[in-house]
Amino acid sequence: MGARRLDTPSVHLGGPATADVELVLQGLLPRSSVLGGPGAPVASGAGDLTAVRLPDRAATLAAGGVLLLDEESTPIAVLRDAAPDPARADGVTGVLEALRRPEAGLGRELSLPALVAAGADLRSRSAVVLRRPPVRADQDLVQGAGRDRPALLVVPVAGPTPDGVPADVLLRAAVAEGRRLGAPVVTVPLCWRGEGDDVLVEHVLRGLGADDGVVLRAAVDEAVEPGPGAATSAGDSRWATSLAALRRGESPSDVTGDVLSALRAWMPPRSSRGLVVLMTGLSGSGKSTLARGLHRRLLERGDRTVSLLDGDVVRRLLSSGLGFDREARDLNVRRIGYVATEVARHGGVALCAPIAPYDDTRQAVRRMVEEVADFVLVHVSTPIEECERRDLKGLYARARAGELTAFTGVSDPYEVPTDADVVVDTSRTPPDEALRLLEEELHRGGWLPRGA
Repeated sequence: MGARRLDTPSVHLGGPATADVELVLQGLLPRSSVLGGPGAPVASGAGDLTAVRLPDRAATLAAGGVLLLDEESTPIAVLRDAAPDPARADGVTGVLEALRRPEAGLGRELSLPALVAAGADLRSRSAVVLRRPPVRADQDLVQGAGRDRPALLVVPVAGPTPDGVPADVLLRAAVAEGRRLGAPVVTVPLCWRGEGDDVLVEHVLRGLGADDGVVLRAAVDEAVEPGPGAATSAGDSRWATSLAALRRGESPSDVTGDVLSALRAWMPPRSSRGLVVLMTGLSGSGKSTLARGLHRRLLERGDRTVSLLDGDVVRRLLSSGLGFDREARDLNVRRIGYVATEVARHGGVALCAPIAPYDDTRQAVRRMVEEVADFVLVHVSTPIEECERRDLKGLYARARAGELTAFTGVSDPYEVPTDADVVVDTSRTPPDEALRLLEEELHRGGWLPRGA
């Protein structure tokens, strides 16, 4: 592409593809890779050509290349000499060229380029790839299993573990264990994605110059038949037990003190753990009334910090520019989920009361929350006939007259949750009883101590 033109299109690849850019530039993935793919080489096998899927292939081909941006919108690489990827209708191939080191991201001082620049010798070691935090039973592996020096702890920092342990928590646990056992730590921009993870690990270990390596398997891997590069650590089953204990709010005995401290900062006892309660239901079902009532009860208790994110209020303040088509309504709920997640990240309780009619959106919010806190879904299942009878704003009448389009329950579907923790019909359950049911769920889950 020569001198980069000012009108060269740019793209935030996001997730695995952005991580793969860094892996390639650090020499931990071959240049003939599919960015964001399962780690396999480009189908054409064309030397140094890198492939990537793009939202606007035509613009990239017209410009001859595309700038690849990190999460801070800084161009970190350019894919030049772009050509259509014959294997993918939305893909291009090209020559990947570094522009600058990414400034965002965890553990930069422990990355391969930083350690090499500091003169660290990481080659010819055994390696332990942390697909989960280490437990006591992993100690022999970390110490090198009879070798003359400890293993290299390889910490993927481009996303959470398959079990949902955030990358920063994993890094703190690895540093603590490395310090305890004298093992060096290196961070790699590896993003777990399921298919092809073993292939990615093989490339990374080869790029690090490791003699051999083992992957500590996550609890969600327990039912998966081991493949190439799969873990053989005795600690795998102990981690599954430890994670279950953490989620119950207990202290697992299989985790060492400093590692446990890192994990406890992420998942404290439930009485102080962040929580998001999402109430979903038709307009007029009683969501806001229940949310306000629960908000008042929690404030009166005074033992939890609580925030109320009501659908109508959020619409005026956070989403005032959005319309009411499916895309806009989806974005509105995701915004609510994002704010609620930040409340819960710091140990607060967030009560949310949007309609949230689409299951995939609710599931996306659940995943977002559960990376840092707990999630309770409440389906306020009041029948539409009762919702219409209560309608003080006249919205149902306007929707049936055709004045309002895409109105949930009339001209747009409401996808009934199949994973609700609490279901309450306010046409049959008095307000005080409905609130008692919600509080009982929070007591049962351990988020509210009894007797307060």
